[in-house]
Amino acid sequence: MEIEKIITDLKEINFTAFDVELANPKKSSICSIGIVEVKQGEIIYKEEMLIRPKELTFSEVNKKIHRISEKDVEKAIEFDEAWHRINKYFIDSILIAHNAIFDIDAIKQTSSLYNVKLPELNYICSLKLAVQIFKDLTNFRLDDVAGYLNINHQHHNSLSDATICAEIGKIAFPKIDRKLYTYWKEDLSSNFEIKSSLDKKKFDYGYGNKINKELLVPNLELANPNHIFYNKKIVFTGTLKNYSDRNKAGEIVQKYGGDINTSISKKTDIVIMGEGAGPKKIETINMLKEQGIDIRIIFEEEFISIIENSKFC
Repeated sequence: MEIEKIITDLKEINFTAFDVELANPKKSSICSIGIVEVKQGEIIYKEEMLIRPKELTFSEVNKKIHRISEKDVEKAIEFDEAWHRINKYFIDSILIAHNAIFDIDAIKQTSSLYNVKLPELNYICSLKLAVQIFKDLTNFRLDDVAGYLNINHQHHNSLSDATICAEIGKIAFPKIDRKLYTYWKEDLSSNFEIKSSLDKKKFDYGYGNKINKELLVPNLELANPNHIFYNKKIVFTGTLKNYSDRNKAGEIVQKYGGDINTSISKKTDIVIMGEGAGPKKIETINMLKEQGIDIRIIFEEEFISIIENSKFC
């Protein structure tokens, strides 16, 4: 995009918000894309499109996250055909996505798979925008922003995610000094450094708070050796809605003999997954599962059920 066009669009609040969902760990496996076009600060167009990946393989983890399966996209168009329909929203337009580098990379890798020639993609990360403008928030997941703005939101639905990104852009564009944008880079928001501007101990950038060190030592002496968590290497990712303080959940797992770890590896037995799970951890889980590593995924509903049943053991 020409710099003059970028400046004009920032001033007039013109952009395209988008979000993609993947079928499996490969960035080239886009199975859904949500698009929201904004002109003059108003949403004028929305579309959610299911896409059949070239390799029709869905990982169990991804299916549980976005609830899209092989059956849903079996008769859908593939990316090259979809791109012909949606490229007008990407060409010569500012793009906005949450953790934008992930979605942009997915578009690039999928395009490369189909030999689709892309224009220059000038984008802004809505996560960085949210950090700049929502000073009352300490968490900046799309769920958190949606709640703050009192907007209904279905996390990991591509259109719903793109809509919240659009709402962030509508609020942020008039508030942020246009001199701060890096017009000579694809990432126009590359100067918005969220790590240096926030107290790491106080803020969570979107994937749950950290476990206290004292909880990282398993308590095997008093725990029931028959419990599902006993002596199992367990990792938390995302936010558990019923345990806003992850340490409370950690205390329960430790009580039942769980060995809480902070990163996922070949030794991991169980991953307890909440909303807004970290993309890198999801990629690692999928990669390890492809290697034959048996990692059990426990979502919050099952976690609560396990804890409730444990009270009677």
